[in-house]
Amino acid sequence: MPRVYRPDPTRKRYKKYDTEIIKKAVEEYVTSQNVKLEEVAKKYGIHKSVLYRHSTRDMKRQGGQRALSDETEVFLIENINKCAEWGYPLDTMDLRYIIKMYLDKIGITHKRFKNNFPGPDFVQSFLLRHKNEISQRVCENIKRVRAKVSPDTIKEYFIELEKSLSGVPTSNILNYDETNLSDDPGRKKILVKRGCKYPERVLSHTKASVSIMMAGTADGKMLPPYVVYKATHLYDSWVQQGPDGTRYNRSTSGWFDGTTFEDWVQNMVVPYLKDLPGKKCLIGDNLSSHLSADLIQTCKGHNIDFVFLPANSTHLTQTQACLETIIIKMEKDRWSTITHDSKRLLSKTIKIAN
Repeated sequence: MPRVYRPDPTRKRYKKYDTEIIKKAVEEYVTSQNVKLEEVAKKYGIHKSVLYRHSTRDMKRQGGQRALSDETEVFLIENINKCAEWGYPLDTMDLRYIIKMYLDKIGITHKRFKNNFPGPDFVQSFLLRHKNEISQRVCENIKRVRAKVSPDTIKEYFIELEKSLSGVPTSNILNYDETNLSDDPGRKKILVKRGCKYPERVLSHTKASVSIMMAGTADGKMLPPYVVYKATHLYDSWVQQGPDGTRYNRSTSGWFDGTTFEDWVQNMVVPYLKDLPGKKCLIGDNLSSHLSADLIQTCKGHNIDFVFLPANSTHLTQTQACLETIIIKMEKDRWSTITHDSKRLLSKTIKIAN
């Protein structure tokens, strides 16, 4: 049988009826007394011979018969969705193994499956039949501590967030997040000879990284980025040709610490928020290394409050996830392209010099 069945246009076409309509018609015909077959068939718009066959025998569906019954497929879908709720979703290969183990356990051997192991075509048809209950998506890997964040914690956070943001203008709500850009441009699809087991490319890279703080207001305005290099000293060549208003700093780890975070607040956040009337709110990660006594005093003096996200919940909280998955992802994609082009140019320069 072909993967996508197409009926022969030269052959006779049989009318296909909705199974739900047939069930209702059969139920009314069987349960009702003194009712004629023709009347029920005419009421539901089906042929009387079709109604008679379905009311007197067990009818199979038209066309090729499925390898698994409807009850079995529903049973599989329920278990697949349950695994996803547990945080351990299955892929198509897992589904094929589950079907094989299920058939082996109940003692059924399907000739269309080799050793009772369904093929990829069956899985695609299975997903297409049940597209309203299950779908195939690209997953995001998260750590176990993130997976332990309960729905109650998130609900409680948003309840408190609503109280904290009550009466605060959207222009006074600032959401921030930091990310790290590495020197490695990452993997990329390349063209190689068919059969090549280990495709490689010569492209030098190091473990150097740069941290960037991104922040935006609830009404859609973005603050200039704040860049932190991993170094002891900050060189003049590192602060050139950046976006307007960008501020640069350095730390021994390359990440934000109490000093760099305080510098970001005092030199970028406070100048932006100090002239705005009313209460101001900063929403971001709850890191104790970010806070200091002087920073807290500065924020109190300018009526700036912090709203910290629950621990290990950045991927779930909406405002933070939007900043991280949309804006920062675009910046990382652009950074990967720039890094890749610069590495290739550097390799060509070294070859010419040699």
